Amino acid sequence: MKFVRLGNMAQIICGGSLDRSNSACWNGSIPWVTARDIRDGSIIDSLERITEFGLKESASNLLPIGSILVPASMALENIVINDIPVAINKDLKAIIVESPDLDRNYIQQFLLSKANNLEISGNEWMKNGHTTEILANINIPLLPLKEQRHIALILDKADAICKKRRAALKLADNFLHAIFLDTFGDSATNPKEWPAPPIAVQQRYTQIHNKMISIKEKLANELVQSNFLFNSLATSVFNIV
Repeated sequence: MKFVRLGNMAQIICGGSLDRSNSACWNGSIPWVTARDIRDGSIIDSLERITEFGLKESASNLLPIGSILVPASMALENIVINDIPVAINKDLKAIIVESPDLDRNYIQQFLLSKANNLEISGNEWMKNGHTTEILANINIPLLPLKEQRHIALILDKADAICKKRRAALKLADNFLHAIFLDTFGDSATNPKEWPAPPIAVQQRYTQIHNKMISIKEKLANELVQSNFLFNSLATSVFNIV
């Protein structure tokens, strides 16, 4: 199996900083991507935008669609691909694939699969300033392009299941908490002016509370299982290759 050095097949570009006190730099039309925007597998918008003047004032460049964005201050499990041209701040790195022999989605999934083994946590990157060098020296297994795309498609579908589990857990947590407050109110302020609760109310309180815990535990267990299956699948695929 042939391996290729990522730095030989792609550009690795650093983000830039921008003066927040200069209003001429902000609220323009160019998406300004930061670590806060790195949530899903792709970037379709950003929380902040900058102007053309702001782009010139920063050390950043306008990145083409399909760049792989890696937060230098976060774990490798946060890796996205931009679906729109963006500029990035200094906490991010961009990998621009230049070789026609590598699929960007394949590289994204390969990096995700190695997140726990590369031993290059965000804090170490930032402390030592070696992010670009570490990324450049990662060796990628070079498979036929058709196989790369097939692997990326399978792992992307598996990763989508994990994302849905995480979203379901978050929604359930918010929903159950809202129902609980609507039923009993905040115990600290007692807006419903409950007297010393009778036994029936206490029992209902306990029933709802226990049901909430049960649902959240079930969703959390499903998420753990999904993450485990995804990691096992990714590890098996790349160990084989």
